Amino acid sequence: MEPAALDAPPATVLAALLQQLRMRPEQLIARINERRARRGCSPLNLKAAYPWLREAPSHPQPDNQADALAVLTARAGRCITASDIGWDQPRPRTRHRHLDAPGDAPLEALLHEISQGDIMDRRNLLMLTGSAATAPALALLLGPIAEATAAPSTTRLNERLVSSIENAVRDLREMDDSTGSASGDLTWGLGIWQSTSRVVAQARSHGSLADRLHTAYIELSEQVGWMLFDARRHPQAQRVYHTGMRLAREAGTSLTSRHATANLVASAAYQAAWLGHHNDSAALLDIAARTPELPSAVAAVIADRRVYAAGQRHDPDAILRSRDEALLHLGSPDQRTPWWATWLTKDSVDAATGRAWLACDQPSRAVPFLRRRVETAAPDYPRDHLYAVLDLADTLHQCGDGDQARQFLDQAEGLIDTVSSQRMVYRFEALSSAVASV
Repeated sequence: MEPAALDAPPATVLAALLQQLRMRPEQLIARINERRARRGCSPLNLKAAYPWLREAPSHPQPDNQADALAVLTARAGRCITASDIGWDQPRPRTRHRHLDAPGDAPLEALLHEISQGDIMDRRNLLMLTGSAATAPALALLLGPIAEATAAPSTTRLNERLVSSIENAVRDLREMDDSTGSASGDLTWGLGIWQSTSRVVAQARSHGSLADRLHTAYIELSEQVGWMLFDARRHPQAQRVYHTGMRLAREAGTSLTSRHATANLVASAAYQAAWLGHHNDSAALLDIAARTPELPSAVAAVIADRRVYAAGQRHDPDAILRSRDEALLHLGSPDQRTPWWATWLTKDSVDAATGRAWLACDQPSRAVPFLRRRVETAAPDYPRDHLYAVLDLADTLHQCGDGDQARQFLDQAEGLIDTVSSQRMVYRFEALSSAVASV
């Protein structure tokens, strides 16, 4: 078969090739979706190739481009390259993406975009700070927005579907707790998030099943956002958190969904504190704490996040106040603890307190808390154990005890291969260099 005329304008080369191969754009996408399914990725819309055929064409995302070239090569029986189609030319300016500002996006369009594309793989996403970072959470305080006219439902909710999504969220949490944000786990988590986005967009209904679906999606957004944060993919984590907030503003009216949203906002605040965005973190935590009828366990989680944030901004008084608040809530259980809040214990608060004193440049005050945390860290949570060991090594290093710091770094080196967490790997490498230079 003769190749397409390579002197044709790039806008027509792909169309000419498809015509020559007797292949419709929908067939090309169907073959691409077969490859995506083998990787656990959600399918593209069957019309996704049409923008590639326009007079001013868009270029596929890198993964989609690689899939398309593989499909065309197999169909043509010869190698089809990006230059053959004009995809080696500079990419045209990308159109506005709803995921660039999830808090301002129409919910249905946002969920559709998430479920169709590979936008979360983009490396040019920027972190949002200031009002752009806190606006989606502040909007929660305004109450539900007027409900837009929903598209006809194409997915009938049923108990089995909703239960499967709820179970998938819990399974993802268990995987993350045991292995960290391993690339395979994260790929699977993003795939669930994309697929569930499609279900939510197509099942805009009311009732208890819809409530449970929305709550599960908010919980899923918190979990996937945390995994992206742990993988040091901070802009992507922020977009996932904001998407959960966007759904919560329109659909999260039940108490369970509001409490899940408070947890999501507190996790977004933790990320902001980790990155040194102290005003954003404080604003987000204040919003989370204003959620009505918080179970004591959820209030304790928010207070625990306040402990860490106070240390990051060097506020000793706030460390003590927030620690007392967290322990007070933990000591007053009210039998309404959500499943995702059961991780918090007094030992966890000790760990947060030790980290706070360490961040506050008072390592001697951190030592007893962090020693207790290392001793009590459960083997079922290797990332938390590694985190505690690294904290203690850092604390001993800052106290001038280099020999003990090296001993704990040796212990951390034995744990590092059991955990897939870019956040912890980066911390280990930085601390190892600092201790070695003394």
